[in-house]
Amino acid sequence: MELHANNSQMHRLTLRFADADLERAFAEEQAGKSLRPIRIALVCAGVAMVGASPAIIQIAPSVQEQLPRIAALILATLGACYALTHTRVFLRRHQWLMLALACVMSVGITSIARYYPPQLLEASGFFLMVMHLFSIYGVFRLRFPAAVVGGWISMVMYITFVRALGLLPESYVFRHAEALLAANLWGMLICYQMDLALRRAFLAVRDVAAEHERSERLLLNILPADLAKELSDTGVARSARHDSTTILFTDFSGFTQVASAMPADRMVAELNEIFGAFDDICDELGVEKIKTIGDAYMAAAGLPKPCADHAQRCVRVGLRMLAYLEHRNQSAAFKWSLRVGVHSGPVVTGVVGKRKYAFDVWGDTVNIASRMESAGEAGRVNVSAYTYDLIRAEFDCEYRGKLDAKGKGQIDMYFVQK
Repeated sequence: MELHANNSQMHRLTLRFADADLERAFAEEQAGKSLRPIRIALVCAGVAMVGASPAIIQIAPSVQEQLPRIAALILATLGACYALTHTRVFLRRHQWLMLALACVMSVGITSIARYYPPQLLEASGFFLMVMHLFSIYGVFRLRFPAAVVGGWISMVMYITFVRALGLLPESYVFRHAEALLAANLWGMLICYQMDLALRRAFLAVRDVAAEHERSERLLLNILPADLAKELSDTGVARSARHDSTTILFTDFSGFTQVASAMPADRMVAELNEIFGAFDDICDELGVEKIKTIGDAYMAAAGLPKPCADHAQRCVRVGLRMLAYLEHRNQSAAFKWSLRVGVHSGPVVTGVVGKRKYAFDVWGDTVNIASRMESAGEAGRVNVSAYTYDLIRAEFDCEYRGKLDAKGKGQIDMYFVQK
């Protein structure tokens, strides 16, 4: 017998989740949430015990001698449980501990019953036990199975005690049993609905958290982490100017000819595999992927967080990309050749789009980086003079001379040596 709730399964009777990990997570969460209410209830129970002592003595004078010992036992138990709420043991075993407390209190309440005057015991001797039953089902924060066990143990204990000692005529024993049975059934109904509601709320919160996590992952796939957090927290992501960055462009040499010779789905699979490897390289070397445009791949370093080695990072990424393709081409059916262009300078970044967010980079630096790629050669990293000036202490470069760059005139260019 299983009950479906929010795509998770609960046993129809015990309400336990079929997934053991889910049940454990629910138990831990409820234990943490129950600490404050349980502590308050324990303190209130202790105060009530002390405050009610004079009234109990007045109602049942014969209990005066035994009451201090009974009260001391109950108060000691309450104090021990209160102390346990500050330990990790309580979080792991709080259902068992609260069930034990309920049984100890049932013993105390049952023991007091023998000191009631006969008329009072016959008329309303069960009242204190009824209140205790409702506490088990509501105040003790026991889950449904444990609450049922505690409630029925308390009822059987009381009825067995008063009958064994002959404290009540048989007819009154039956009446008391009827009252306690009704209290138990009513408490079970309330506890069942409360436990079910708590479990459904727990599942709903987990669903919302999982959906939020999926949304965060989607944003992180589109935007840099800092901008994704800003957009998630405030609903907007501010544009920014970055004075010292490096832009990297790649493009496949002869892509049109190669793509025309393969099925469309195979071409997409090839690009997806290669660009996925490029993503991993960028992540590993601290470079931010910006976007892909057809067979072109664009990345940047020094944004959104500035870094002193932005040029070196992009060059390392370019060399790693070429090495990856060279290794892949040894066994792949389709051989790819890649041009890499790199340029450094100031850019402006921002998030554009109303429904489909996109992080983009603007500025003449982007245009020149694109020209570095188109003016390069397959299997080489082509950099501008400005980038060369930033990396020459770490990388050997070959001066190519002043070469024409579309729309930019002649620009000093260098090939980075592998």
